[in-house]
Amino acid sequence: MYFLFDVLIPGSQKTKDFTEMKRLKISGTGCSLMDFLYSGIDFESRAFRNYLSKRDGDGGLVPGHLVFLDGLEKFAGKKFDGILRELTEGKAPAAFNLGGPAIVALINTAQLLHDRNVEVDFYAAAGKDEIGDSLFSILAKTPVNTDNYIRVEGATPSTFVLSDPSFNGGKGERTFINDIGTAWNFSPADIKEDFFDSEIVLFGATALVPNIHDGLTGLLKKGKDKNCVNIVTTVFDFRNEKKHQGEKWPLGESDESFKYIDLLIVDHVESLRISGERDVKKAIGFFIEKGVSSFIVTNGAENLTAYSDGRLFRKQELLSLPVSASVVKTLEEHPELKGDTTGCGDNFAGGVIASLCRQLTERGKGGLDIAEACAWGIASGGFACFYMGGTYLEKTKGEKLGKVSALYQDYSKQIKEIYRPA
Repeated sequence: MYFLFDVLIPGSQKTKDFTEMKRLKISGTGCSLMDFLYSGIDFESRAFRNYLSKRDGDGGLVPGHLVFLDGLEKFAGKKFDGILRELTEGKAPAAFNLGGPAIVALINTAQLLHDRNVEVDFYAAAGKDEIGDSLFSILAKTPVNTDNYIRVEGATPSTFVLSDPSFNGGKGERTFINDIGTAWNFSPADIKEDFFDSEIVLFGATALVPNIHDGLTGLLKKGKDKNCVNIVTTVFDFRNEKKHQGEKWPLGESDESFKYIDLLIVDHVESLRISGERDVKKAIGFFIEKGVSSFIVTNGAENLTAYSDGRLFRKQELLSLPVSASVVKTLEEHPELKGDTTGCGDNFAGGVIASLCRQLTERGKGGLDIAEACAWGIASGGFACFYMGGTYLEKTKGEKLGKVSALYQDYSKQIKEIYRPA
């Protein structure tokens, strides 16, 4: 018997009975693309400064954030090929990898759950081009099921990741230039009914899949009607930032979206834009008022904030948790082990989701612990600092679980004086 207790589904009088389930299914949709990684880019160089944004939403580069390729071309008045040559001094990418917050999170989830009876499915659209061929070649080496990852005419979504390891006092930073491509062609109508025949559904960084993002309220409501656990992760919404400069970003058709979210994972800046608030404390208050059951607000290398109202995870007042001291120390003592920070947030989300699933398989009636989920997320995000890109391809099944588990154990010792589970 895998699942030991019932979980009350927020907004519903029904419960999802895990006690008789033999297989847990996670379905996800959202951003998936090919990352072309350029390391050693100097964000203080004249070439980079020439393309820096002058005002919000103008299409220029913003360290730590994403801009759209066509917007950058308009901002600069030249084609992207020329811009890229200047920024990289003509260097070839250091690596290319499968990226995108949704798919990277789900790959990490599946890798960390290889020893559990869990199915992880992904729904999206890629192009019938060489980049798409490369994308599926990489996906074939992961545990994620791609039967519903369709291919259509057009360019496969891609992102050029510029990484400066010395930026921000040596903590490193990256900038993303995104070509949405066939993500424009994927809509709620392309999500089959079996997507909702899942215990958990993920809507990951849907701002980079515009039609899914604009229809998010309806999709979340459907997930709740089907008694799914709805998880939403966000990304900097450059499209709506440009449309509604300085204003609150829409999340779906209306703010009704929030009451259907069981777990929201959002970073500090995105929490402000999505809530329309100027202060993170007010943003947190907004999420609570709008009925988000639980949320995690990350802030790069700074402490994260977690909260649960007690419906999915057991009740947890605002909790602040630091990054992994073990990861920081290792990178300081062994700089040769440093990869880049690309995918840290995505792997964090995957670690949180994996912990949620593990807790479902292991816990009695004490309930789920959001702090424990955060700890797995922090260990997963920290491990991503040791390699280039977001996706880690295992040599053997269980390899990543073993490495992340070691970081999780170290982190559990680190926070034992900060947080003691009830």
